[in-house]
Parts: sequence; C-alpha cells; structure tokens
Amino acid sequence: MSFSYVPGEFRIPKIPNFNPPDGVWVGSGTDSGYFAFRLPYSYWGDNIMVRNDLCFSLKVNGSTLSPVYTPVNGYMHWSGGGHLYYTQTYGWVYMTGMFPGYEPLEENVKYDRDKGVYTGEGDAFYTCWGLPSYEGDEVELRGRGSLYGKEPKTLTASWNRWICETGEFGRYEPQGSVTGTRYLGLPRFRGSNNEYFVRSLEKTNGRFTYGRIRYQGGKWVIGSIGADSGWHEGDEPDRDGGSVSFRFCKNEGSEAKGSDITVTLQDFVKGDETGKAYLGEVAIWR
Repeated sequence: MSFSYVPGEFRIPKIPNFNPPDGVWVGSGTDSGYFAFRLPYSYWGDNIMVRNDLCFSLKVNGSTLSPVYTPVNGYMHWSGGGHLYYTQTYGWVYMTGMFPGYEPLEENVKYDRDKGVYTGEGDAFYTCWGLPSYEGDEVELRGRGSLYGKEPKTLTASWNRWICETGEFGRYEPQGSVTGTRYLGLPRFRGSNNEYFVRSLEKTNGRFTYGRIRYQGGKWVIGSIGADSGWHEGDEPDRDGGSVSFRFCKNEGSEAKGSDITVTLQDFVKGDETGKAYLGEVAIWR
C-alpha cells in the first residue's frame, strides 16, 4: 500500500464551489482507487482522501446524484434518479426522463387568481441558480414548466471522504458513510535515545524495516544480533500509536554497556522514493 504524488492540475470540467488542487496523491496496490489532496478552503476539510469520487455528490430530497466528469455547457453534471446540469437559459436544472444537456421548455406562465398561485406549461423540471457550498448547506429547487408553483425540492451536498486534521500526512478519519482509517505518508518513530526510525515504503521478505530496526532471526532488533557492542530486542513499532520497548542485549561474557530504548510514534512523513510518470503518448509519423 502506497501513494505517489502526481503534479499538475485535474483535467475535469468546471465544478461550482470547488477549486481542484494543483496535484494529487494517487494510490497503488491496496490503495488503488484512492486519491488524497489538500484543498484551498476548509468546507470539506483541508486534507482529504477519497475513493474514486474527486468531488462532492448531490442529493435531491434524499436521492443521491453522483458526479459525472463530462461537461455540459462548460460544467460537469450529476446523475442518479435524475440529472442535474447547467443550461444557458435556466442555469442549473434538475430533470428526470431526459438526457443531460436537454434544454427544457417552459411557456404560458400565469397567475391563477382563484387559487392564488402561478401555473405554467411545458416540461416538468426544477431550477436553482447556485449549488450547495458545503455539507449541510441547502438549496431550494423551484418547480418550472408544468411544475411551476408546485412543492419545491431540497438540494444538498455530501462527500464520503477521510479527513486528516494533523496536516497532509498522517491518519485520515472517516466522514460520511465510509468506514475504517486510512494513512498517507510513512510513520516516523522517535527513540528515547533521540534517534529517528522511518518505516520503509515497501516490505522486504514480508516485513517492513524502520531504519536500524529490522526483523532478524525471528526477532525485531535494533542493530545486529551478536554484535560485539550489543544490540536491542523488542517488537515491531505500531503506526496506530503507543510505545515499544527494546531491551539492551549483549553476548555472554561481553563487557559492552547500553540502555534500553523506548520507541514512540512521532508523526508521518513523505518518503524520498521517486519513479517515472507517463502522462501520455503520441504516434510518430515518418
């Protein structure tokens, strides 16, 4: 499980109330499909992680509309039990039974004096001039066309995500309907001897390494078992927190001296491994 940082900008249609970041962390292996990035505002959290959905979803009276990254009149749109998309005439339109981009028809809007309401004819659709800005924000969808004057609907936003409140790297806690804890960055531990131990990005022979902390001879050790100057034995450090004690050991009859070392989670840091990123390819005509 790991993430690689991909610089550049999101190549997706314009999204209201959302500014895409300049780059994202893209998951691979067991983290495949996950994206982590920093947002320039705190509506949804400064540092978030998502699975597949790169922006928020919308709900119309509880029915979820998922983001679709295909432009309609310059903006992306949302689809589910209906479609919400941008039109040149009415702004944002919510409609069922027609395709995104369809320009609805409204005519004969008039005031019914007997009933004290406005009525209209044409397609059945709803409109609003702006979308929700954050979770919990509500926008009213007003009936238009044959629904003119009818009961409005409520439009809200939601985003299943994980949030890290300690910075870009660290433990990400679930928000919305997602579960479990996610991590970005490598856990860094500090020993009572002021030495730092950073976990490796990948496993070797099924085990991580933590700087000088390695799995050797069926034990977690600092140093090398049998070294003339001694070594330390303990347990694997835990990225969920807590401390691990490493007991000083020496060869029988050795006069080497040393103290036990307590290793404690300090923070999470960015690794220094790099790789190639292929952004695209073109044919060469000869």
